[in-house]
Amino acid sequence: MSAPHDRLNRTRWRSIRYRIRQFLSGLRATTGDSDDALAIATLSPTELALFRRMPADARRHSQAVLRTLQAEASVPHDLAVAALLHDVGKAAADEAGAYLGLWLRGPIVLAETFAPRWLTHLADPAPSRSLRYALYVQLHHPAIGAAWAQQAGCSELTCWLIAFHQEKLPIGDPARRELLGRLQAADNLN
Repeated sequence: MSAPHDRLNRTRWRSIRYRIRQFLSGLRATTGDSDDALAIATLSPTELALFRRMPADARRHSQAVLRTLQAEASVPHDLAVAALLHDVGKAAADEAGAYLGLWLRGPIVLAETFAPRWLTHLADPAPSRSLRYALYVQLHHPAIGAAWAQQAGCSELTCWLIAFHQEKLPIGDPARRELLGRLQAADNLN
């Protein structure tokens, strides 16, 4: 085997191990009102209502992302809001009656790694209770979440961070790229 192929395999196995740990952590997640203190202190009432649309494991994950950012350096408000709301678009599946729970998200994320074209082909953008809509939401939750954040009155920068939180760092404003890189790194650690 060639060295690049070995590196690719190691990277994929690290990703799989990370997703398994994330899945197991999600199984243990419970978030009550007292656990929302960080979100309450950070978000406006409209943003907090958006945050609370997410299931407990997603809220716990988002708060862990913000805590990771806070442990590293000062966190601008736009980045803090984006950290708490970056996965809110995933709630679209639940709200349409399509199951996108923890048991499904794990396998979808693995399929994204190994068969992304297959998922794209199966995904259906029409809101419904179907698995195909749940796949669509998983693939497009950054754009869905950014649109909801905009409707909730979030800043343009916060919406941009949410929209691009799963993309390779785009060319452009170095300050934005730095904030997006911080969000992505914290998201990957949690």
